[in-house]
Amino acid sequence: MANKAKIGLLDFNDEREHVLEETFQNAQGLKKNVVRTLERVGGMEIVDPAKSFSGFDKMVWRVKIARKQAKILAEADIDGLILHYSLWASPRLARIATQIILREEKKRNRTIPILVLTNLAPEQPGMVGGMAASGGLDQLGIANIRIWSRNIANDPEKLKQVMTFARFAQDRAKISSSADEVVERLHGQIYGEIGGRSIQIVTAEADPLQWAKIFGVDTQPIDQLEIIRRASQMISWRDGVNSEITEIRDKRINKAFDFLTENVESVNYEDKFTEDKLKYQLACYYATQDIIAENDLDFIGIKCQPELSEYHVTQCLTQAFSNDSRGPAGEKKEVVVCACEDDKDAALTQQIMYLLTGRPTMFADFRYLDPERNILYLVNCGAHTPWFATRSSRIEDNLAKIKLDKQAFFYAACGATVNFDAAPGPVTGARLARKNDRYWMNIVPGEFVERPANAVLTTPGWPNAFMKFKVPMEQLFREHPCNHMQHAAGSW
Repeated sequence: MANKAKIGLLDFNDEREHVLEETFQNAQGLKKNVVRTLERVGGMEIVDPAKSFSGFDKMVWRVKIARKQAKILAEADIDGLILHYSLWASPRLARIATQIILREEKKRNRTIPILVLTNLAPEQPGMVGGMAASGGLDQLGIANIRIWSRNIANDPEKLKQVMTFARFAQDRAKISSSADEVVERLHGQIYGEIGGRSIQIVTAEADPLQWAKIFGVDTQPIDQLEIIRRASQMISWRDGVNSEITEIRDKRINKAFDFLTENVESVNYEDKFTEDKLKYQLACYYATQDIIAENDLDFIGIKCQPELSEYHVTQCLTQAFSNDSRGPAGEKKEVVVCACEDDKDAALTQQIMYLLTGRPTMFADFRYLDPERNILYLVNCGAHTPWFATRSSRIEDNLAKIKLDKQAFFYAACGATVNFDAAPGPVTGARLARKNDRYWMNIVPGEFVERPANAVLTTPGWPNAFMKFKVPMEQLFREHPCNHMQHAAGSW
C-alpha cells in the first residue's frame, strides 16, 4: 500500500437511537458504496475504524464513539481524513473527532487535510449535516473542503475531485518529513543583510526579532561598502574607480574572466560595459564570497541600488553565481542564496526552497501577464541563476545559453547582465510575506515554457522566464503579496 494515499474515513449518523434504527442500513450501504468506489479506482487505501465496532457503533453517533474511532485513526498514520455524511448528524461529533486526530498529528509536527463528503440524495438531509459540520470546523480555524455527490460511483467529476484530494494528502505527507528537516536546519542560521533597504521597497523589509522568534534565524547587518573595500584591495585603478584597471592582485578574477568569456554564448561590450567593468564585477563577487566565509553567513541579500549601481558597478554577477552550485570560474561551490535589493523575505523563501530541494533557486520580478496564453513573464533586472538556463550540472552547458550584455540605462554605473531564457520544465513559485504582521506563504505551481511566438519585448539585456501556472491569472495577480517571486525546479 506504500504507493497509495492512506485516507481515514468517519461515517456520521444521528444521535437519536430511534432515527438510527430507521436509517442505519441505508446509511451503511451508502458508505460501503463510497469505500468500494474509492478503493476500486486505485491510488487510495481507506482506513475505516468501523471495522473494530459492531451494530450502531459502526457509525459515529455518540461522543464516546467519536472519541474511540478518532483515536484509532490518530494512531493509523493517515495522510488525510474524509468525514462522510449521508444524513443529519450532530456537528459537535465532527469537531470532537477531528480535534483528537489533529492533536495527535501536531505531536508529530504535522497536520492532515480534511474533506467533508456529503450525499446529495433529497430523501435524507446529508448535505445539511455535512455543511453544519464543515461550518463548525471553520469556526475553530480547521481548514476543510466540501464535496457533494448523489452517487459517487456514477459521478466521474466528483470522483476526480476526491482523488485529487487524496493525491494532495499523500504528497503533503511525503514532504512533511523533509519540511521538518528544513525547519531544524533553518534554526541557528545567519542571514547577511548587506546594505539595508533598497530603493525604498517596503516589502523587502523584515523584523529581525520576528525572524529569530519564528524561524530561529539571526540577522547580521553589513555595510555594502565592505564589498567595495575588499574589491578595491584586489584591483588598482589608474585614476579612481571605473577609470582603467592597472593591476589585478587576486588571481581568482583573471581565472573567472577567462572561463566566463570563453564559455558564454557572447560578451557584448558596449559603452560603459567594458572588460574592466566585468573584472570589477568579478572582484565584487569574490569580495562577497570572502565576506560570507569570514562571517559564517548562510544566506544573504545585497542592497546594490542606488549606491553601487550608480557609482561603482551592478552586483548582477554576484547574485547569479552565489545562487548557483558553480562559480564564475567553473569551480564547484556551495549554493549561498543571494536576494536582489536585500529582499529579506525573498531570501528566506529561497533558503527554505534550497534546503528542501538541494538545488539552486531563482529570484525574479513579475513583469508582464499574457492572459490569452496564461503566461507570466518573469524578468529580473540583470540576473537569473545560470543553472536555470538548461538545468544541467555542467556549468559549460548553462553558460553556452547565456549572453553577457550591457546593463540597462536605469543604472548609471553599468555592468554585465546575465541574459538568457530559462529552460522549460516544472517549477514551483513561492513567496513568504506578512499580513498584519503574520507570516504566510503564497505557493504557485506551474512550469517554465519556451519563449512564446511573438513574445512582447521587455528590457533589453535582462533575463526572462516564461511561466504557465495552475491557478487563475486574475487570482494570482490579486493575491501575490509583492513584485518578487522565488522559484524552485520541480513540483513541491
